[in-house]
Order: sequence, then structure tokens, then C-alpha cells
Amino acid sequence: MLYGIRSLSCKLLRHIEIGTSARSMSAANRINVKVHQGTVSGVREKLPNGNESFAFRGIPYAKPPVGELRFKAPQPLDKFQYPILDCSFERDVCFSRNMFTQEIEGSEDCLYLNVYSPKIGSDDKALPVMVFIHGGAFMFGSGNSDCYSPEYLVQEDVVAVTLNYRLGTLGFTYLPSQGIEGNSGLKDQLMALKWVKQNIAKFGGDPNNVTMFGESAGAASVHLHLLSPNSRQYFHKAICQSGCSIMEWVMQRDPEYKARTLAKLIGCKGQSDEEVYETLMTSSTADVVGRMVSVLTDDEKIRGLPMPFKPVVESESATDAIVTKAPIDVMKTPNAIPNIPVMMGVNNREGTIMLLDGIKKLELYENDMARLIPRTVNVNPGTVASNELGEEIKKFYFGNQPITTKMLPQLADLMSDYHFSILANVCCELHSRYQHQSPLYYYNFSFDGMLNMYKRLLNLKVPGACHADELSYQFLFRMAPVEVEPESPEARVRYYMCRMWTNFAKYGNPTPPEDSTLPYRWDPVGKIAAESKEDFQLNCLDITEEPKMITNPDKHRMDFWRSVYRRFNEGMLKVKL
Repeated sequence: MLYGIRSLSCKLLRHIEIGTSARSMSAANRINVKVHQGTVSGVREKLPNGNESFAFRGIPYAKPPVGELRFKAPQPLDKFQYPILDCSFERDVCFSRNMFTQEIEGSEDCLYLNVYSPKIGSDDKALPVMVFIHGGAFMFGSGNSDCYSPEYLVQEDVVAVTLNYRLGTLGFTYLPSQGIEGNSGLKDQLMALKWVKQNIAKFGGDPNNVTMFGESAGAASVHLHLLSPNSRQYFHKAICQSGCSIMEWVMQRDPEYKARTLAKLIGCKGQSDEEVYETLMTSSTADVVGRMVSVLTDDEKIRGLPMPFKPVVESESATDAIVTKAPIDVMKTPNAIPNIPVMMGVNNREGTIMLLDGIKKLELYENDMARLIPRTVNVNPGTVASNELGEEIKKFYFGNQPITTKMLPQLADLMSDYHFSILANVCCELHSRYQHQSPLYYYNFSFDGMLNMYKRLLNLKVPGACHADELSYQFLFRMAPVEVEPESPEARVRYYMCRMWTNFAKYGNPTPPEDSTLPYRWDPVGKIAAESKEDFQLNCLDITEEPKMITNPDKHRMDFWRSVYRRFNEGMLKVKL
């Protein structure tokens, strides 16, 4: 969820060009791997620890979703275009606006993945596989190495896969009367999982030990797959970083209205769905994608949720249907999730990223705090009760102080709770009460250091970890690389993060007893009976320079919201979604 940052455009593009050129020039050391669709030719590279690794970039995992395949579920690719496919470079991302440079990039031909492995052709035991789903509000981003180069994970002896999927209107338009069944972007991710199942053994990976992990919209995607029997057969562990399926920004409201409105904005003069479909299918990519923000409802604009096209509840008869029930209903179904270990968490100041837009609206918040009442609270906007609750929220977060730039940390806390923390807590409690077969590990990332790249790029001076700040402790951020000293706190946190994430992929436990390199242990969230009156206790690893277990992070703020939900919803687990 990033907007703006135009001043970084030239600098970041220069980093990307330099990185791409350097990789292409070093491509003399090639390695070929035969997969089901043909032969891919990758490159030998060096990991940060000096060991050799192998990278295969830009592997197509489905037919290009162009022409008649626009909006459709992805189609399997039987054979590559060439006998030996050059996979030394990344291909197009999904047509979208780059979150950092604000430049239009990519095309509709975007269904590519990248494979990184520390060993190829060895008789050693197959390695765990980690498949990463990128974030970006279901509107922008890619799995490419400008943001997600996984060397530090790979050197812990895992095979890493990153991928592109369709975004925005191309990935999430829904018009079932005309065969646009919805969730094409999620189905792209599922197709990539099927490709991994079919081919990853050729890269040294174990198809029977696949961890799916993602951040923000990518985390919500992972959680939706976790709740889907159709998807779960292709992975064995799940990690959700700063996102889950029940957060109010995840599921699309009024999707058919949005599809019809988009067609009218493009120029459709007719009223029938057939004419809407014809317009959407024949219009340029620029029109279909470029006008999508214009379909936002007034409520979405007021709430600061500028994400018009995203997942929908689809028909069970849809092709490769993934989301056939409301996620919260699945979460309340006992043991809907089988014995799949789950890791989940948030950053302690997620909402800092919202200040890019929020700093322009301080006067609005000062005069109308009711606009930041979560939609999940059962109170009607514009009522006396709504206005009174808005004033109560304002008093709780800001005291008697006016909402000015001096209060940005407090505004960041409110944004963190509103967009992430409240429903992360709800999700954990539902998991604890209803999903007794599935272990859950919860974290709070609070480290604030030189590799907190998103906050640095946003140039916001608010203490704590911003949304997406943890990613540069897992991936090399090639577009703006920062070197840290080997003995620095940043290097230590990066080691801890990569070690815990890959331990989880290997063992289903981020701090297994056999790992003596980690001077702490991460306890899972406890299980309680669904109808128990016992207060839920959230066990949590606070990830700092010296990680430690805590209970009920941000308890004072969460207790405030529990009291709100008790008054308006009869309890926090009865959120209105």
C-alpha cells in the first residue's frame, strides 16, 4: 500500500538497471535443467556466505493470459516456445503502476516465476521449498529481485520461488454472468503451486515439503489458500506477514457493480452484461487498468481503502474455485484447517505507511474521527452513536491534543490497529478456539534499524517498524541496497529472521530444540475450547535485536477495541464482515 515517492524514481531505476546488467554480464556460467515443459537455462551465482547457488529467472508457468484468456483462470503451459529457454533474466511483471517510481510497467503476459536453489543435480536429501507471494494491495508489485532477491534465505538450505500474478482489474474482475468467475490472480498463484509440485524436484526441492509465505496482500492470499481445500493439497506450511483473509481490506464488496462501472468509465454505452463484457474484453490494457481506482465507492474513499479490485467469494462450480465461503465462516468451522503449521504476525507500527496519505488529512481526522471507525464495528455511519464513538477513539489515541504533525506516532498506532492489529488478534483467537489441529506461531516485529527500507524510502521519522519493513531482513532489496556490518544489530536480526523462517519450512517450528544458534524459544499460541469463557491470551515473539516472548502485544489498545466490540457487536469475534 504505497503511493507517491516520485523523487526516488531516477535513483531506483538506476539501481535496477545496474543490477540487471551485472547479472546478464555474469551469465557465462550457465546451468540447464530439464522440466516438464522443456529445458530452462539458468545461471550460477554466489550467495552472501560465498557458497554457490543457481538462479532461474522468468520461467513461464502458464499460458499468457491475453486475448480470449483475459480475466480467465490460467491455462497450463504444456511446452516452452524454445527447446532451451534462456532464464538468466526476469520477464514482464503484471501491467501496473510501479509502487516506487509511479511509472507504468509490465504487460498482460506476466505469468512467470523465479527459482533459486543452493544445489542442483545432487543426490543429497531434497530441500524444503519456500514459495513467496508478494504484496502490493492486489494492485501492484511483482516477485522480481528488485525487492525480493532471496539469497539470505537460500543460504539456509532451502529452495526459494518467487512469482508474478495478475493484479487489479486483470486479476480480480468479477462478472459471472459472462464467465468472468473472479479471483484469477489467486488462481495464478495456485497454478504456480501446481508447477512447483510438478517440477521443483529438478531444482533440488522437495515437492512434499512446500511452505507458502507472503506479505500484506500476499499474506492475505496465503491465508485464503490455507482455507481452501483446493489449494491446500499443494503446500504444507503457511506464513502470513501483515495480512490475513478476514482483514477488512481483503475481500471485494459489490464486485459486479465495479465491473459494470469500469466498463461505463471506459465508454460502454449499453446496459447489458454482454455489452459490458465486450467492452472489458476489447479495451486496451491501459484503459482496463488505468481507470480502476475510479470505481471506488464513497465509503471506500472515506475509509482510506483505495483497493477496488481484490478477491471475491466465487461459485463452487467456478474453475479452480478457491474462495467459496466467507473466510470468517471458514475460520469458525472447527478444524477446517488440517495439521498445517501456521506463522502469522504484524509489525509494531504498520500504520506508518498510511501516513503518506494520512498526513494530508489531519484536519479531516480532527473534525471527523468517525471516518476511522472500522467497518467491522456494527454502528451506522453518520449516526449519533457513530459520532460519539469517533470522539471516544480520538480521546483514546490523542488525549486532549489536536491532531497535528506532532501526533504522527499516535496516528500511526491508530492506523496500525485499524488496518492490521485488531483483525490479526481476531484471527488468532478464532484459530486458537476453532483450529485445534493447526499449530500457530505469532510474532510482533518491532526492530527499527538500517534495513527498515520502506520507512526509509518514505522518509517518515516515526519510531518502530513500518508496514513491509521486515522484508529487507529476509530479502536483498536490490533496487536500493544497503550494506550492514557483519556484527551489527541489523545483521543479527536478518540472521534471526532467515533462520526462523527456514526452520519453520524445515520443521514446522521456527525455533526447534536442535537449533542451538538461536538464544530464545518461540512458543505457539495456546488452544482453548470454542465456547470457553476464558480470556484469550496471545503468546507472541517480539522480534527485536534480542527476541523475547511476550503476552498480548499492545494490550492497552486491544482492550480498548475489545470494549468497543462488546458494546456494538456483542464481542470481538462477532466482527461485521
